[in-house]
Amino acid sequence: MPTVAIVDDSPIVRIQLRQILQRMGCTVVAEAASGDQVRALYEQYHPDLITLDIVMPGKDGVTAAVELLRDFPQARIVMCTSLSSRDKILACQKAGVVHYVLKPFEPRRVEQVFRFALGLHEMPRVEGPS
Repeated sequence: MPTVAIVDDSPIVRIQLRQILQRMGCTVVAEAASGDQVRALYEQYHPDLITLDIVMPGKDGVTAAVELLRDFPQARIVMCTSLSSRDKILACQKAGVVHYVLKPFEPRRVEQVFRFALGLHEMPRVEGPS
């Protein structure tokens, strides 16, 4: 059963993601509201996947992703963001994130991206920022 850590400052988004992941058969091992907590979560749980918001208080998701992937290149990260700034999304992809989804979520689309990120599904068509 794949393990996942959810990092998003919105409790509602964390609930939505947890529900999608649980329906997929994943175990959510940790949740956090700031990029400041990403490294500690990864070191403690070594989740198969991390979902990471871009805009959060404290360390933003781009910085958290870059730092984590520098030290743990095997980490699998999917960015989940309402931010439509192409440069932020491209920075995340350049850092090595697996994929991203845009808020508001379409649950079926999110599930496809998570299945791909976990190696359970073929590559979904890339969404473009609005």
